[in-house]
Amino acid sequence: MTANDLKQIGDLVDEKINKAIEPLRQGINGVKQNMDGIKQTLEEVKNTQETRVLPPVTYIETTVKSYADRYVANEDHIRRLDKRLSTVEDKLEIQPSPDLNIPSVE
Repeated sequence: MTANDLKQIGDLVDEKINKAIEPLRQGINGVKQNMDGIKQTLEEVKNTQETRVLPPVTYIETTVKSYADRYVANEDHIRRLDKRLSTVEDKLEIQPSPDLNIPSVE
């Protein structure tokens, strides 16, 4: 077997390998294109989340927290006011009608 024969065999093997690999290359290129599309979509979702979803959610959280704080403060004020009013009513022997009583907040 001469060097030329070995070269022809090598070229033939190279050609067959390239033919076998070509569909794989095309498949990989398709996967790369799909990944690029997925990356772009993910960026759009992240952008939407950061610019359109998170600010309103943060605002709602802040608002609900302030309402909760005010509720606690108002509950305390109602208790204190009811205690003061009850004390005055007891000392003056005033009997308010039941519909004017302050319901318990507990």
